[in-house]
Amino acid sequence: MYIIKNHTLNNQLKGFYNTPALFENDYYGFTQFELEDIDVENFDISNIQILQQLPLGKRVEYFFDALITYSLNYERVLKNIQIIHDKHTLGELDFIIYDKKRDKYIHIEMQYKFYLYDESFENEIDRYIGPNRNDTLVLKLQRLKEKQFPLLFKEETKSYIPNIDLNNIEQKILFKCNIFLPRHLKNKKLSLINNDCVSGYYLSFKEFIADDSFKNITLFVPHRFDWLSAPSSNENWKSYNEVKDDIEYFINLKASPLIWSKYTNNGEIVIERFFVTFW
Repeated sequence: MYIIKNHTLNNQLKGFYNTPALFENDYYGFTQFELEDIDVENFDISNIQILQQLPLGKRVEYFFDALITYSLNYERVLKNIQIIHDKHTLGELDFIIYDKKRDKYIHIEMQYKFYLYDESFENEIDRYIGPNRNDTLVLKLQRLKEKQFPLLFKEETKSYIPNIDLNNIEQKILFKCNIFLPRHLKNKKLSLINNDCVSGYYLSFKEFIADDSFKNITLFVPHRFDWLSAPSSNENWKSYNEVKDDIEYFINLKASPLIWSKYTNNGEIVIERFFVTFW
């Protein structure tokens, strides 16, 4: 069972905050929301109440809410507003905040993603795919543009946000992302996205098993919730033989686990993140 400890939650919060935005500039018609400079090293997490099994996507919403609550410039007005009409859920608005300095409301849709770069696709926008092949960047952007942003202005939504001036509101995305490149492209520079998002590499389970170099380093398979955290926070490194069965377990489930590795190169400690894929 996964137990949440304060230092674990703090590492997750720091990992969320420090993850770069996917795009350096506005993209696909979206304007990006930028978090303020916050001292997350000394951030008080005592008011963050997270159920231990809360999915990663919802978990980061708690972190964002805590950071906005801490802010002097913003006020959180509404969060996770489900729009239901005739017993059918039309969608959900992530956050509406109030910008005190600009006297303006902001509707924010949040995304926190892990994408693997698949060079087999012709267009770069199509190359960002979730580790389990069930999520893509291009489909996420289309959903934001065609469904989640227009939902704010639907007639059915008005009764859920009666005190929001829709003539004084703007819409932004907070899209934080971790990109993993094929191992043979570890140093490739990407043209579409913010290269600060490149967090590691990936290789297939077959390649992992065939590479004896992994037998000489320490490894760790973090819980999915801890994917947010920096690997340097880990204190429980294991041998290749100890983690091999864990990795194979996920592969048999058609899931691609994230791995942390630690080794010494020319006297310097190197810590990396990589995915082992089932495909």
